[in-house]
Amino acid sequence: MHERPDGSLIEVDVHIPPQARRVVLLDNGLGTPHEYWDWVCGALPADMGYVRFNRPGYGLSTPATQYGLERHFALLQELRETYISNLPVVLAGHSVGGYLVAAYASLHPDAVKDVAAVVMIDATEVINLRRSRRTDADRWAYQSLLMEQVYAWAGLSAFRPALNVNQQYRPEINQSYTAFLARPRAWATAHREYRDMMTYPELTSLDCPLTVITAENNKGDNAAHHAVQARLAAISTNSRHQLIDGSDHESLLSVPEHAEQVAELIAGEPPSGRTGLERPQSAKARPAAERAAEREEELT
Repeated sequence: MHERPDGSLIEVDVHIPPQARRVVLLDNGLGTPHEYWDWVCGALPADMGYVRFNRPGYGLSTPATQYGLERHFALLQELRETYISNLPVVLAGHSVGGYLVAAYASLHPDAVKDVAAVVMIDATEVINLRRSRRTDADRWAYQSLLMEQVYAWAGLSAFRPALNVNQQYRPEINQSYTAFLARPRAWATAHREYRDMMTYPELTSLDCPLTVITAENNKGDNAAHHAVQARLAAISTNSRHQLIDGSDHESLLSVPEHAEQVAELIAGEPPSGRTGLERPQSAKARPAAERAAEREEELT
């Protein structure tokens, strides 16, 4: 538990080995715990540490009645100064977390100091999100978040988790994940964050290398989603846009094969110049049986 200057607490998981030459700071998606990064963290190279955390109101982190971008930027800066010191850092986030790390690097004064790269993983694009307001998709999102609070209060979330339905993680991670989703406060926080996201500013420039990772399969029109993600890649003059074959928004982190590819992109050389949409060559197409055997061993 990281204690902040105001006495509030932030749940953190820090792993920085002695040989670490760089660190990745990981920001979660809407309604997800820091355990969501487990496969990614396990696939990082030995010379790369990580810091992952739960935002206020999630997990064991102290709730905040008012939060917003500036307070989040202050938290990211605080975590960097406390745990990462002067090591080069990669800022990586999934879904709204992807937007948050890019916004921090783009809008917070001096944030890009020692930042090697930003990695946005199927990140939220706020202009597209605002355009969805009062549509069926927006109404469905609000209703879903409210109903998950009801399920949590009724104790049903422990039997029907909203996320990680396929239980892809190791048993102890699955158990912790279910406990996280069973807390009504997590869904109240997600509801507030979803509402706040509608007010976030559009990102137009980023003065550091950027990797945009996009899921191949999405709810709705895949081509439209890929085009939205391409607009995110355009905010940096040094960017690459990578598609993960067979992935969806959740599986990018929760399916080991997809998470391995995400980890390779986080740890790889940052882009120089700008490239269009590509499929990562690092998915070395290891035999499916080999990958399945490894995953079975990890789960047992």
